[in-house]
Amino acid sequence: MSTSGIRSAWAAALVLALGCSGGDLTLPSDGEPAALVVVSGDGQRAEAGTLLEDPLTVRLVDADSRPVRDAPVQFSFVGDLPGAGLSPTTVRTDEEGRAAAIVRLGEVVGDQVIVAQVANTENSDLRARFLAVAVAPKDEDGGKDRGKKGSKGGRGSGDDDASDDDD
Repeated sequence: MSTSGIRSAWAAALVLALGCSGGDLTLPSDGEPAALVVVSGDGQRAEAGTLLEDPLTVRLVDADSRPVRDAPVQFSFVGDLPGAGLSPTTVRTDEEGRAAAIVRLGEVVGDQVIVAQVANTENSDLRARFLAVAVAPKDEDGGKDRGKKGSKGGRGSGDDDASDDDD
C-alpha cells in the first residue's frame, strides 16, 4: 500500500472514530431551552425595603441562540429576607425569549441575591443569578436631628435654637 493510501485509511479511521465518540452527550434540540442569560438589572443598589430602579431581565435561548418563547421563568430571593418581594414571581418568556420581574429589596442592609430559573428543571444552565445591594435608608432631613426630639409634630424639649433657621 502506498503512503497516500495509508494516510487516507488513517484519515477515514479518524473521521469515523470522531464521528462515533459522542457517548452520552445529548444536545438540546431546536427550540429547547439551552441557556438563561442575564440581560439587565444586575448589580443595582437601592435603599433597603425599596424598589430597584430597573427590572431584572433574562433571555432564554436554544442551542443556536434563538429565543425560546412561552417558557415559565421563576424569580426568587436566596434566603429569607423580611420585606423582600418580586412581581411577578413566575412569568412566561415573550417573543424575544425575555422574562422580567420588578424587585422590592428586603429590609436587611447588604447583598441580596435573586435567582431566575426555568420552571421545573434542575439544569444549571437554565439559571441566572442577580446581585443587588440594599443600603441603609437616608434620614429624611439629611441626617439632622432637629424637630425629632420630644413629642410628635413639635419642636420637642425646647432646646432648639431659633438661630438655626437661616431661611
